Amino acid sequence: MSTSHLDSPRKILDLGAGASACAWLGGPGLVAFLTSRPARMAVTPVAATSGDAIDLPRITAQEVALLSKDVALVRDKEGTVWSVPLADPYRVREIVRDMRMLLARPSGEGALAISDEGKVLTLSLGRGEVGARPVEVPGRMRAGDVGDGVTYLLAEGEGGGQLRVYPGTAPERGPSARVTLPAEAAEFDQVRGGRVSCVVYKRGSAGLCVVMRDGERAEASLVTLDAPIADVAVTDTSVIVAFASGKLALYEAASLAAPSEGPKAPVSTTAAGGKGRPRVLLVTTTKGATSVWIGTTEGEVMRAAVVEVAAAPEPPAAEPAAAVVEGPSKEEIEALRKEVASLQGALSEKERETEVAKGEVEAGRREHEAARGALEAERREHESLRRVLEVERREHESVRGALEAERREHESVRGVLEAERREHESLRRVLEAERREHESARGALEAERREHEAVKGALEAAKQELARALDELREERAKFEHSLGKRIDGVLPERVRGGLDFVVSLVENRRR
Repeated sequence: MSTSHLDSPRKILDLGAGASACAWLGGPGLVAFLTSRPARMAVTPVAATSGDAIDLPRITAQEVALLSKDVALVRDKEGTVWSVPLADPYRVREIVRDMRMLLARPSGEGALAISDEGKVLTLSLGRGEVGARPVEVPGRMRAGDVGDGVTYLLAEGEGGGQLRVYPGTAPERGPSARVTLPAEAAEFDQVRGGRVSCVVYKRGSAGLCVVMRDGERAEASLVTLDAPIADVAVTDTSVIVAFASGKLALYEAASLAAPSEGPKAPVSTTAAGGKGRPRVLLVTTTKGATSVWIGTTEGEVMRAAVVEVAAAPEPPAAEPAAAVVEGPSKEEIEALRKEVASLQGALSEKERETEVAKGEVEAGRREHEAARGALEAERREHESLRRVLEVERREHESVRGALEAERREHESVRGVLEAERREHESLRRVLEAERREHESARGALEAERREHEAVKGALEAAKQELARALDELREERAKFEHSLGKRIDGVLPERVRGGLDFVVSLVENRRR
């Protein structure tokens, strides 16, 4: 028979601000811790001994879920769920609004969300995009949890509400078990579940509702612990509680649910240590090794191993004749047990580190094999290219011979063209002489044209002068006629005046 023991926590990383949520992805073995102000997220392997946080856009992050090693979901204070690419966290995309709770799925590829109205939605990752669809479940959901192969949903109802247990991660199939919680659990709004046990609680309260199930049967019992609860995590057989005082306690789930008088005694306790008080808890199990992750109010992330310690064997019965030999005291046995547990925890930690190193070496070997295969493929490709180039070289030699024949043909054509050029040059000189002669004739014609222009100008001036003289004569004639008419009109008859007009017209005609 063995019991679980909490090892002392070891600091893994510092977020720089108080942790607000956490999640883990079982396939690749990754854990994620989230801060609200400023919004930061750290994603690190479960076997890591250090890590760094990345900044997120200006959102007040509240909850996180890992869908894959590349994509995470983050719910902010306003209830909006965002898809966050881990390689480029500032390229966030809004998925859905008005969500009250985000439930991470350890297997990845999806998560559940509970809206402000108590409706359930499935958020799934497909082809790099996250989609949302409603899930038809009766009632108004208050809280829930998605575990490894089981889903818990807490519905509003009589008493403290109804806890429903769904096999797998598809609540549409209907619950396999239901249990009504005590009325004292009506204010509880957090659910943490394992394969056979589940707890419902409220942060800051000392009350804890433990649900044990066996197939389709489930029983709930209310337990009051000795201090306010900060957060709870559940394994297959244990319940781990982080108290607001800074203490971590591990309880056996069966004994915690069993009726008894007085406070429940933990199997193992340890101080969280580090800076700040515990705020969020997370349990991871890889290759049979279970670890508890603690996120504090000051942003430190620590990890403690859960070690299985074998119970001390019963001492053999003493023979009647033999002397009684006093064995070690209970305190010494307990001290030795704790020392063995600590050594086993350290050994488990070293084994995990060794596994990580082996994985890195194996990854390097595979990478080298891939590189060697790529180089071999490139060598074959180069050989093929060399053969192609050789064929092209021979083809180029043939083309060069054809070009040489064409060159000689062009040389003979060039000789013919040169003779024609000389003939054309002789013709050009003849044409040049004729051109000069034409230029000379054109100069003479131009001189004659200018002379004609001058004569034309002189004639035009004479014409204008004659026109002015004619105008003056007409004016004088008009004056003379006017003066003569007045004189003659008084003494000559009409017939004589007509004769005079005729004489005057003859004179003018003669003048013209």
